Amino acid sequence: MERFQVFLLILSISFDVIYGDEDLSDILEAEVEDDQIWRVPQFDGTFKMMTEQEAKDITLRTEVRGRFKNITNLLFKDKRKKVQFFLHTQKNIIKWQEIDMERPETLHRSFFNKNHPTRIFAHGWLSGMPQMQSYEIIDSHLLNGRRENYNIIIVDWSVLGKTLNYYAARLRTRKAGLKVAQFIDWLHTEGGLDFETTHVYGHSLGAHVAGFTGKQVTKGRIKTIVGLDPAMPFFRTKNPQNRLADTDAEYVETIQTNGRELGFYHPIGQASFYPNGGLRQPGCGKDYLGGCAHIRAPTFLAEAIARGKHNSFDTVKCKDWTEMREKKCAGNSEGVRMGDPENYKKAKGNNDA
Repeated sequence: MERFQVFLLILSISFDVIYGDEDLSDILEAEVEDDQIWRVPQFDGTFKMMTEQEAKDITLRTEVRGRFKNITNLLFKDKRKKVQFFLHTQKNIIKWQEIDMERPETLHRSFFNKNHPTRIFAHGWLSGMPQMQSYEIIDSHLLNGRRENYNIIIVDWSVLGKTLNYYAARLRTRKAGLKVAQFIDWLHTEGGLDFETTHVYGHSLGAHVAGFTGKQVTKGRIKTIVGLDPAMPFFRTKNPQNRLADTDAEYVETIQTNGRELGFYHPIGQASFYPNGGLRQPGCGKDYLGGCAHIRAPTFLAEAIARGKHNSFDTVKCKDWTEMREKKCAGNSEGVRMGDPENYKKAKGNNDA
């Protein structure tokens, strides 16, 4: 039985259609696990109900076979890097520095400092660089008034994830995670990155990119992964090897703000936080499509980090997930605050769920 610790907290997009993606061919040949019907987000903010097989058929038509129909793709092959990495530090808060594994000089000429803790952030579906959530993470660490030193690395996997087809982006999260894992291993070897002071954050599909990163690093073990409203459609609770899981780092925390719609409701971290019950969020109105609540997770994390020791996100410890859902949590906070980077010392533990 999986065991988790659960907490209750009271409280212009551009699009690319990616054709010619032969990297999906082998994945799409595998059989689907079941005929479960999913509520799948669409690029226009709506949802469609479909099985995974239906999503796979659409992907075959638009993402794989589509490359033979698109003359532009045949003439001008997309040479963009699948994943890029952009560094911000106290010395370059505004202007990023790209670090490229194929050009080690980009690391050696950068402001990366092995003696400073490293924070890595992966965006979600239809996002990229620059975007609001990335700036929230950067500002909360570097512009919080405390002049703290961090290596903030923004992962841009938009070449893989910025497609109108959600299912195709979902399938590419493992590949994106592998690229990030290879980058972290390289940064450890080439630049002295310390795994003990490295945290990886990911929003939505980016949370699973973070999970696949933790699964695929080889030079050490990531200290902390924080999944920010991990995307739910086509990710199964029963298959932790195919999603963000509580074993992907020494400590895995999730902040779940839009359960049952865009995000997971079931706890999938060693500690899972549910602001305002984890379904809807104040200020989002009716929020029928869940988008407002979904993007609150990185905002909450950024606010918690910016406040530091003055983080006011006090929590109530729940015995288990059922108690949280039924709003019967009678525990105390035990000094645990959502988004606290020190939670690995006090939030992790075993509770039946």
